[in-house]
Amino acid sequence: MDDLFRSMSRGAAGRVFVALWGGLALVGLGRPSGSLVSGGLVLALVAACGVHQSWPAAAAIATTGWLVIDGFVQHQYGELGFGPASWAVFALVLATVLAVAARTTTRPDPR
Repeated sequence: MDDLFRSMSRGAAGRVFVALWGGLALVGLGRPSGSLVSGGLVLALVAACGVHQSWPAAAAIATTGWLVIDGFVQHQYGELGFGPASWAVFALVLATVLAVAARTTTRPDPR
């Protein structure tokens, strides 16, 4: 069981899983506090999921986080909206997760 947890916690699939289901749990917990708190909690979780991930994996994690925020924080019951505010949130989530991935991913030495 420990090996399964360790392999899932490092890979992109496990991080996307945590971004989706953990994000939904945080939306449920943060809903009484308002949408700004819920969105901030999901953004923090998704940013943490981007640690040590490649660019494509970080983009997938960010997109999953945006879908949670767009569907369950900005709108209700998973209804997606594609207005200007939704795309601004997508840009914010994507930039945040890619910045975290870029800062925490080690690059091989070219020598």
